[in-house]
Amino acid sequence: MQHLLDRFETGFNRLVLFLACLVAGSIGLIAVLIPVNLFLVKTQIGSLWWLYEGVEYALYTGVFIGAPWVLQQGAHIKIDVLIGALPAQFTSSLEKLLDGAGMSLCLVLCFYGVRAALSEFEDGTLPDKDLRIENWIVLVIFALSFLLLAVEFALRLLRAQRSAPDAGDAAKTARSGF
Repeated sequence: MQHLLDRFETGFNRLVLFLACLVAGSIGLIAVLIPVNLFLVKTQIGSLWWLYEGVEYALYTGVFIGAPWVLQQGAHIKIDVLIGALPAQFTSSLEKLLDGAGMSLCLVLCFYGVRAALSEFEDGTLPDKDLRIENWIVLVIFALSFLLLAVEFALRLLRAQRSAPDAGDAAKTARSGF
């Protein structure tokens, strides 16, 4: 069973890294296309009419699909001052509690994101923009992001459980003096 979990975690980590690379690539593409569009407009050659709304969609998507990688790297907002002030036994319990709460919240948001996406798909709604991407696609990105975040929180809980010393081992160590 542990081998299967390790393989899943490896695959998940690769997926999250791939998504983070896509986000980085989209940011690089934005950095290139904005000056290109400015050049096209200033020289009166034309313009990339879709660029600014495309950037809006790319940033929205990037924030959501990049979030699991940020969580995985530990680059998210944490309350290090509180954790540093607590004894180690409380710190590990608090982190497990917060990971469990984070996983639960992400699953709820994923559920509501899926419900909203299905509703938007049935209605066939489109935004009032020049670049029209159906609303359900945007909501699927939202739901997928929170599903990935929930998986990352679950993996954090599993890692914490694996790294926590076994109570029986601790008792044996205390009795033996080593």
